[in-house]
Amino acid sequence: MERSKIQAIIDKYQKRSEQGYKYGDEKCAFYERVAEQIEDNIDIYENVLFETEKDILDSVREDFAEYDEWE
Repeated sequence: MERSKIQAIIDKYQKRSEQGYKYGDEKCAFYERVAEQIEDNIDIYENVLFETEKDILDSVREDFAEYDEWE
């Protein structure tokens, strides 16, 4: 996926993370975590394996599951 499209996804989730009145604190924290994960790994998501937002979110969820399993 192109960097500009990935950045748009990051911006989308950062914006959602600031809307506590709409989503609640727990969901906002999750959105912030998603945005940070994508931003931290933006080079990985520029790979051709990631064609859609769903592809990226599926990868993020897998990363979270692996990390959270160790906590």
